[in-house]
Amino acid sequence: MPTLLNLAKTFVEANIGPADIKRMSAQQLQALAGDIRQQVIQCISQTGGHLASNLGIVEITLALHNVFESPKDKILWDVGHQIYVHKMLTGRRDQFDTLRQYKGLSGFVNPAESEHDAFIAGHSSTSISLAVGMAVARDHLKQDHKVIAVIGDGGLTGGMALEAINHLGHIQRNVVIVLNDNEMSISENLGGFSQYMKRIKETFFYQDIKAKLNQIEVTLDASELKPQLWDLISTVKRQAKERLDTPGIVFEKLGINYTGPVDGHDVNALIAAFSKVKHLSQPQIIHVITQKGKGYAPAEADAIKYHGVTAFSLEKVDPPQPTKPKVKTYSQVFTDALIELAEIEPNMVAITPATAEGSGLVKFGKAYPERFFDVAICEQHAVTMAAGMAKSGLLPVVSIYSTFLQRAFDQVIHDVAILNLPVVFGIDRGGLVEDGETHQGVFDIAYMRSVPNMRVYAPKDAAELRNMLYTVIKNPQGPVAIRFPRDKAIDSDEDQAFGVIEMDRWETLVEGQDVTLLAYGSMVEHARAALPALAERGITATLVNARSCKPLDNEALSQLLANPTKPVVTIEEGSIAGGFGSAVLEWAAMCRSENPGARQPEIACIGVPDRFVEHGSRSILLDINGLSASKLADFVTKFVKR
Repeated sequence: MPTLLNLAKTFVEANIGPADIKRMSAQQLQALAGDIRQQVIQCISQTGGHLASNLGIVEITLALHNVFESPKDKILWDVGHQIYVHKMLTGRRDQFDTLRQYKGLSGFVNPAESEHDAFIAGHSSTSISLAVGMAVARDHLKQDHKVIAVIGDGGLTGGMALEAINHLGHIQRNVVIVLNDNEMSISENLGGFSQYMKRIKETFFYQDIKAKLNQIEVTLDASELKPQLWDLISTVKRQAKERLDTPGIVFEKLGINYTGPVDGHDVNALIAAFSKVKHLSQPQIIHVITQKGKGYAPAEADAIKYHGVTAFSLEKVDPPQPTKPKVKTYSQVFTDALIELAEIEPNMVAITPATAEGSGLVKFGKAYPERFFDVAICEQHAVTMAAGMAKSGLLPVVSIYSTFLQRAFDQVIHDVAILNLPVVFGIDRGGLVEDGETHQGVFDIAYMRSVPNMRVYAPKDAAELRNMLYTVIKNPQGPVAIRFPRDKAIDSDEDQAFGVIEMDRWETLVEGQDVTLLAYGSMVEHARAALPALAERGITATLVNARSCKPLDNEALSQLLANPTKPVVTIEEGSIAGGFGSAVLEWAAMCRSENPGARQPEIACIGVPDRFVEHGSRSILLDINGLSASKLADFVTKFVKR
């Protein structure tokens, strides 16, 4: 049994697990929390990761493992990026130097790692739906365990979470919801529900009033009072409840018993709250107040900046003297272009679902606050709201991550595409990213090109991204998707002027005799980098910037397919199933059906294989999926010289 004096040493040298946590007192756990925070800071400073959220949830995690019986009891973590402490306490502390590294620990919940990870999570607002499903299964199978959903106030703004609460209140299953309220998602939470949660925290005094009224009632109970006086006491109690913003009244009205608010950094209070509901059979919500970034002053001061970080120095150092300007990311190029375009197009507006920081749109919001809309974690609402704007005469630009747009696919079809509305989708994180299976933006090419009326583009560099935006804003004609990677931008000269481009026409960048490379978007630069290696092997290649996946450049394809002796290779940073290469093959098949006797060149497709891609650095992921310059050169060489 560890003592207060050796807790830190024990935690560093041994894997303290759930069984150890249960034997510790609240005082010992409170002391352990500080040591865990130092471990989290130390680990993330070396590997990068989600810092502020994990510093804020330490005591909650300790209390959960103290009261409940993981893995028998199912703890479901919403989003999943706040589970570092949970991982440390379930046998993985000694692996934290591999966090988010290729073949190392995932930065999110991953059942393949541990039986304590009840379900995968990378996107927001799923935990309560999962909890309801698991509770129904538990009851049907006559099992005996608790199901606990841990969700942030940001996650609670998602429609799916509210749908699940509505259903849970109706079917009254034994589920515990822990609401971790820190007033943040990635960016600061916005919206009416967020304001309601804030009002709850401001009404602690209601419970004091209620307690005092009850005390008066008990004291006077033995007294012989006139009925009119009892009526007066009852009226005061009822009006106190109705007129004061009663904590949790919305949840109570929906059929979920409410407890809170509870101090999320007081282990004793948390254990008491969890223990109180552990043996209850009705659905419960425990409202916990935490501070994102708790225990690390820079993260406390700027939780948005420290939401997700790369490796950083723990020492305070003087900033280096700038030698040259930093290369912009595609996200920054996109935002800067929108700001410039807003000056010349007064009806253009920008929308984002709680990713203003990651996508760079905070800068646009500051420049044009009345034309910027952060709708919280509500991807479906963002898309349909854009449809309403477009139908009414505005030019909405929806800035959204590739994998987050997946959540609004029906709205893209039903609300935007059917009416052919001029909504621009700026698809950020299009392609491979370091965060793993839940965040790989490799499906947007396939699913967006399947939608009638949709046009699907990808720029080869920063200048082309700017000009694509300029072209579609100056000449709006139906829905448009423009996807770009999470990477430093090629050719990010700020002084470049806008220009209208023929977005549906491909451009030949390099002429060669032996093979044609049709590179889409980010793959243009990687294909260009492969040309010297091919030349050393006696292969000269034509490199085409195939910037439009839908529509295809029919004229260019007709010319390419007219030469049956020059093979064609399509290259894309997206799913090989249904993507750009598939579009070219479909077009070639159509031509064969129309001209049965015509000969065509052989066509090969390079893209992300039909499997989920694990976490790791972008360079490693490109290489293992055959998309690095060296792997492209190897593939093309074998294809040409087979």
